[in-house]
Amino acid sequence: MTSSKLALIDTFGIQASYITLSHVWGKAQIITTTTSTLAERIEGIAMESLSNTFRDAVEVARQMNVRYLWIDSLCIIQNDLVDWEKESAKMGSYYSNALFNIAAVSSGNGSGGLFNSHNPHEMTPCPITVVFPSKDSIRDGKKIEGFLRANSGWDPALQVAGFQRPPLWQRAWVLQERLLSNRLLMFSNMQMSWKCRQEEASESVPEGSQRHADMTSTDEMLQLVLMGLKKLPLMAQVVVQEIVDSEWEGEEEDAAHEYGTEESIQVYNAWYDLVSLYTKCELTIASDIFPAISGIASDIASATQDRYVAGLWTRDIHRGLLWSAPDSTISKPDLRQYRAPSWSWASLGATSNFHVREMSQKGLKVSTKLFTVNGVAPHAPDVFPFGKARVNALKVTGILKRAHPVDTNGGLPEEAVFKDIPHGRETLFDLNERKSVGWYFADNIDRKHLNEVWCCPIMTEERPPRQGEKLRDGQTSVVEARGVALLLLDQNEKIGMRVGSLWIRDASWFDSCETESFSII
Repeated sequence: MTSSKLALIDTFGIQASYITLSHVWGKAQIITTTTSTLAERIEGIAMESLSNTFRDAVEVARQMNVRYLWIDSLCIIQNDLVDWEKESAKMGSYYSNALFNIAAVSSGNGSGGLFNSHNPHEMTPCPITVVFPSKDSIRDGKKIEGFLRANSGWDPALQVAGFQRPPLWQRAWVLQERLLSNRLLMFSNMQMSWKCRQEEASESVPEGSQRHADMTSTDEMLQLVLMGLKKLPLMAQVVVQEIVDSEWEGEEEDAAHEYGTEESIQVYNAWYDLVSLYTKCELTIASDIFPAISGIASDIASATQDRYVAGLWTRDIHRGLLWSAPDSTISKPDLRQYRAPSWSWASLGATSNFHVREMSQKGLKVSTKLFTVNGVAPHAPDVFPFGKARVNALKVTGILKRAHPVDTNGGLPEEAVFKDIPHGRETLFDLNERKSVGWYFADNIDRKHLNEVWCCPIMTEERPPRQGEKLRDGQTSVVEARGVALLLLDQNEKIGMRVGSLWIRDASWFDSCETESFSII
């Protein structure tokens, strides 16, 4: 970039500092690079053709004396699928290696820009010195220096979760842009602020503050992973009995891993937390669900030496499969276009939740003996392993038992088969044994009114009885089961698809069942 000219350049072989930009495209057309405009962009880009946000980003780069600025819409050929897949796989490294990332936090489209006018006196703190009176025997004459700040409200840049998020933090692609950037220069409608791995500062807090002061141990672990400063031992993983091979085909190798250390559990828990936040964000193109978070997945794979499969991790596959759909998602229909196998959280069109911490509580004995993953059938060549889903069928050995889900809000149906079955608030029934067995949580509204599902337990939890809880004769603890509900698409070949999650009140309900091999697609 010069004072008079901008141009798109091929940086092959060039080593130099550069800046990236995180922005909301919006519904209005912004300048992009396509196969038909590529030569024109290399020849030169007029400032007048840029959106307000792009022009402001150029101004920031020039003020910081940085020659190169990376903007996705201009630096990726938008209508070239090969270039898009190649470059989208690199986006994580583009942001993590940048000098810093400019975040247009409050701009809902290209016209919003970075800069907002406000009274500096409302933001700039006033330095003060407090002198304690001499009659104070403890702090006699002591001086304390500090700042007097106006009550200017909450900076939108800090609101990265919740319904009040500013436009930028609502975008799914921006989650990894924010987390992978080592330094963020943020522009909100309130102020300009700065955040790096160690400190954060703003117009209202120019002296800055340490970032790690309010970070949880899980957040700290994730930060080390994303910085490439944490590698976990190969054997320090969660219990999984599975058969894995290097290409998902060919010779099989038995891989049994010991229960994970606290560090490995924290990394996986951090991933599930991110997915829960990520699925609350907006994607314009549904098939971007994996590419838009591929940079983070790549860093976690490097730290854990684990294999990433359709948004889950093979060494924590049991816990990963136990996601559920909250009420806001249950009310939505199925996606009308395939983007992930039904056992992946990415198959949903909206938010998914994980309850992994509940299975890590003290006093719980967790077992995965009822469910064994034997492999994953490939769906397409694994060219970009963290991009679009390349797998289809999950091949497992486990238990399948028929049950009947019912919405009991208005009581049991009047059909004779349900007559006189005792129940509380349970929503899952065994009509052969004439009893309620637990709860069925449909993944969406299309799967809410099924008459029959097949219950597949994945993990059992043994815990002490709660006060007043009745136990069977000889029973000293309660063993519950969590799993998935399947719709059998082919009973002969034993092929099913996930339609919901399960919580079985008493795992002994499965005692009479034998394990069998089947596939979940």
